[in-house]
Amino acid sequence: MKKESTRSPTLINRRRKISCYKFNLLELLSTKIDFFQQLLKGWRTTVYKTEIELAEISQKDKVLFIGSGFFPYAATLIAEETKAKVISIDNDEKTIKSAKAYIEKNGLSHLITIEYGDGLTYPVQDFDVIFIAINVWPIDQVLEHIHSQMKTDARVLCKCFRNDIATILELNNLSGKFLVKSVLQNPKSHSYLLLKNNPNK
Repeated sequence: MKKESTRSPTLINRRRKISCYKFNLLELLSTKIDFFQQLLKGWRTTVYKTEIELAEISQKDKVLFIGSGFFPYAATLIAEETKAKVISIDNDEKTIKSAKAYIEKNGLSHLITIEYGDGLTYPVQDFDVIFIAINVWPIDQVLEHIHSQMKTDARVLCKCFRNDIATILELNNLSGKFLVKSVLQNPKSHSYLLLKNNPNK
């Protein structure tokens, strides 16, 4: 039986799906046990702050975060650091309930809205910056949806394992649709800043 290439979109999405279950467990624990919450914050704060700078988020931007999770720390940090309005979505009702409770507890409801939504269908045309969490899948279809609706000058910050996004962008249905402006190489993940390719611009 022929072994599937590690660059296969199927395996890339499988990695993201597995990470979804792992992160959900860790984030669920962080909502109940302070030790895990502080652990997650310690791992993520520096990376998230660097991503905020990479995407050049300012207070005037409208930000969409796809893949909120039980513990919406990324959305929280974006709002606290930039004062930008953030909508954070997830496609699991229990996750949404937990994320809303965290935002309300921390007095950030004026800046962050938690909504039920899916990266495959959620309307993105009004956003200046779109963050895609590493556990969002199928990433190829999510990127296709975003490209079809996003503003010409919007920025997309997509997290991935290794160089998975570079591989995904080589697919025929995505080839030439995005420009890679920059790549942040973190110890455990890469963050791609993508722009919509406007060949006639």
